[in-house]
Amino acid sequence: MERFEGQLNQPLFEQPKNLDRKQETSPVQEKNLKLEEIRQEVESIGDRLGKPIDGGIKEVVVMLEANELPTSGSCEGHVERGLPVPYVEVSAPNQPEERFIGQDEAFEKVAKKYGITVDEAKTSKIDEAYWEAMKECSQNEETEEYKKWNEENKKLLVKNHDLLEEFYKERQVEPDVKLQIEEGVGNFRIHNGGENYQPIIENERKFSEEEKQARAGKIEKYRAEMLAFAQFLKEKYLSAGK
Repeated sequence: MERFEGQLNQPLFEQPKNLDRKQETSPVQEKNLKLEEIRQEVESIGDRLGKPIDGGIKEVVVMLEANELPTSGSCEGHVERGLPVPYVEVSAPNQPEERFIGQDEAFEKVAKKYGITVDEAKTSKIDEAYWEAMKECSQNEETEEYKKWNEENKKLLVKNHDLLEEFYKERQVEPDVKLQIEEGVGNFRIHNGGENYQPIIENERKFSEEEKQARAGKIEKYRAEMLAFAQFLKEKYLSAGK
């Protein structure tokens, strides 16, 4: 923040001579100020447990948001849990609560059957109740609100494909390091890792120290590629409109 220390002794209501007209801000300065606003917003984001965005993926999230690619999830990658590769999920904002016509009624019916609340049925995606309700309502047509929202997702997907194509136009990296897109329902993920893009089942096995070191080394390579993409996005953002 700019400080006006040399003006502290001036009369309270006297307009300083060097402030008699609005100071102009260059486009680059305005863009950098906007970046700081986005960074502050990203700092305040937390997951369902209140945990902040992983530090190793935070700059990628900031630069995607700056380029009008709204994010809905991210992870820096972990050696012994979750996914051993970083990813960022992109999705249009304001997702409709109902995807299918009659979805609320289906969840009310299932919630009553299982003796749970509707919210419990909707948020327990690994439970039988959730999938029973979704199986029933998915026979119906999608709502108009969901269709419009999904059209926005398709535009975001095309935009991201174009950005990755430009990013790799003259860039050569190992196949497993190269960023790719995995399409989901109403979203998509940007990730690398190739065959390593597989969730770790924590109770299935224990990794030796040698394996941990090898996996950690790969994650660092994957994160570095993500950060290179973030730098590319920053340059795109700052140069736009010049």
